[in-house]
Amino acid sequence: NIMPVPLIDFRWYHAVNDQHKLDNVLASSAKHTQLHAIEADIIYSEAKGQSVMGHPPQVDGELTLALLLQQLNEANFQSTSMTDTDANILKLDFKSMKALQASINDVENYLKDLPHQLHQHVWINADILAGPGGKGEDMQPKFDSVEFIQLLTSETSMMKSTTLSIGWTTSLTDIHAPYTMDMIDEMLTLLRSYPCKNITFPIRATSVLTSWEALRKLYDNNVDENKRWTLTLWWSLTSEQHKMTKDAMNRIHSLLESDYQSILPNRTFYDLVNFSPP
Repeated sequence: NIMPVPLIDFRWYHAVNDQHKLDNVLASSAKHTQLHAIEADIIYSEAKGQSVMGHPPQVDGELTLALLLQQLNEANFQSTSMTDTDANILKLDFKSMKALQASINDVENYLKDLPHQLHQHVWINADILAGPGGKGEDMQPKFDSVEFIQLLTSETSMMKSTTLSIGWTTSLTDIHAPYTMDMIDEMLTLLRSYPCKNITFPIRATSVLTSWEALRKLYDNNVDENKRWTLTLWWSLTSEQHKMTKDAMNRIHSLLESDYQSILPNRTFYDLVNFSPP
């Protein structure tokens, strides 16, 4: 039995939404010195009539999703690995249902060229429920949660073997606003109806310490021993007012990784700018 790679060992590249950033990741991953995880954002371009890389409020981008996937495929970004435990991760963060629907063919073509056991290392991400930090219009999810999950778990979908990365909208009004028990229960209730095997929950790292009682429930929920759900902590802002302190990161790491008797260690990915394990 091959020991899985510690999740903390993945080196994350956030917002790989242009050619320059993509070139950097591919140059780095070609050295095979460590595992890489790409997080890339996808919007729908009305001008181009297709999905492109970009983050709202952008409405267009230079790099299309098709071209990004083609280059990852040609560079064997994921398929150099033949074991399903140590492949690079590709997290595709869809910003609207229209962007996702326009991308299905491109993603399925990419999956066709990837060994089936590596499909779980392609993550399809969306904020499907309302989350912490505000009540405004921008806090309303751009997805119908049931429609999203049905699309990705349907028997006919090639994407059913990917990992669902499903989270909550967030607002910068209060970066420490907690995920509430109601928010977590809403997600767990939603998932009861679906045979979702591979799931990771993207959680804003600045809210972990204020939300711990609620977030704990996500770790308690084991589908089965081989398919334990994970969390992916994310944060990329570095301005004085928004940056995460080293101390906060270390406290979170200690909370999640130090109690070997518990179900917590090695269940969390750390997509945090300037994070290095203590």
